[in-house]
Amino acid sequence: MIKDVMVRLDGTPADDVRLAAVGQIAEIFDSHITGLLFNGLPPLVPDGFNGADANEVTRLLDAARQAGDAIEATVLQRLAELPHPANLRRFDVVDDGDASDTALQMARAADTFVALRPNGRVSEPEGLVENLLFGAGRHLFLVPDELKPITPFETVIVAWNGSRESARALAEAVPYLHEARKVVVLVVEGLHPTEAEALMGNDVVHHLRHHGINAIKYRAVGQEDEIADALIEECRKLDANLLVMGSYGHSRLHELLPGSTTDRMLRQSPFPLLVAH
Repeated sequence: MIKDVMVRLDGTPADDVRLAAVGQIAEIFDSHITGLLFNGLPPLVPDGFNGADANEVTRLLDAARQAGDAIEATVLQRLAELPHPANLRRFDVVDDGDASDTALQMARAADTFVALRPNGRVSEPEGLVENLLFGAGRHLFLVPDELKPITPFETVIVAWNGSRESARALAEAVPYLHEARKVVVLVVEGLHPTEAEALMGNDVVHHLRHHGINAIKYRAVGQEDEIADALIEECRKLDANLLVMGSYGHSRLHELLPGSTTDRMLRQSPFPLLVAH
């Protein structure tokens, strides 16, 4: 079950999207919500450097903390309006690396971490999604940053390629799959699949049925550099509400190279993603 949902909040309109996704999950699973607020502080400047003395550094720090107090009040108000139990943890940090490392430690004691998917704009601290994906040991629930109504899990698609990563994602997704009306195991294969490739995914369908999930298998055609496009196209055809996937590729570096399947899905998917490594 998904009983602990974690999300980074920053007091901006982007919180509307994050909290909509968090609220959907909490409503289904009766979850507790933990918000993380990272308040940025100016780097400490040595006395005499660029003319900044101790009094000036103190003034800058006080101003940053007061700004954080105002954001914290806004975020607390938003959480208080939710119909689910919630709390907020605030951390004063100097840079995005501090925020990312702190979130990583916190996320290991949660069931999922909700974030905006990377989009080329400043939506989450630098490295946050990457660090959580590869280090938290929990799945990420990534949502597009456009404010759209969050729909129930009517149709959930599981992207399956037989890898350890896809098996991890499948295991993490089981609670969501129980809530879906339709579960599709989607296999993307080449134009002329081998016998083994043609059978890929059959065992997963049987496994899910043993869990009481009436899954069906779909096959799509696509070469290795076309997998992301094929996944998105099939999700559109099937009117998917959620795509479950493991990180593709053979190494952390490869999986997040520009243009790789994982990188393209993280940055381009118009659907919420449940992704695990």
